[in-house]
Amino acid sequence: MIRKSIEVWVGILMLMAGLALAFLALKVSGLSMDNDIFGAQSYHVTAVFSDIGGLKVRAPVRIAGVQIGTVTAIDLNPQTYQAQVTLSINKAIDNLPSDTSASVTSSGILGDNYVSLSPGYSSSSLKEGSKIITTYAATNLQSLISTFISNSNNNNNSGAKK
Repeated sequence: MIRKSIEVWVGILMLMAGLALAFLALKVSGLSMDNDIFGAQSYHVTAVFSDIGGLKVRAPVRIAGVQIGTVTAIDLNPQTYQAQVTLSINKAIDNLPSDTSASVTSSGILGDNYVSLSPGYSSSSLKEGSKIITTYAATNLQSLISTFISNSNNNNNSGAKK
């Protein structure tokens, strides 16, 4: 009888450990079910970018480096050929000014892209369905390098002619 009781308790502990491991894996990977199951309510706003670089769905949305939401959808506007990005922002951040700007930024040289928000000074706030008007496209590292190289070559050639 005691042996069966120990086996039942070991089974229960193993089941709880497996559930805890699955929960942690989902939270760390960012694949949790929109965080609404665990109480974090959110509202959605959109931003239109001419270039989003390597931005992906589930990428973080940050202010001052602190994650306040995620990218929930990326669509191409067929009329303007620009990317329309839908952002899910934590409802606790309910006072973002309506003149907030958005930019696609990368985490270091080889890091993933994320959306960085810079709050403005408007007295009105972003709400469900609002659109962020001021956006800045992703910086293309390859074009920066080619610009730097061409400028370097032009400087070297002009010095050789003297």
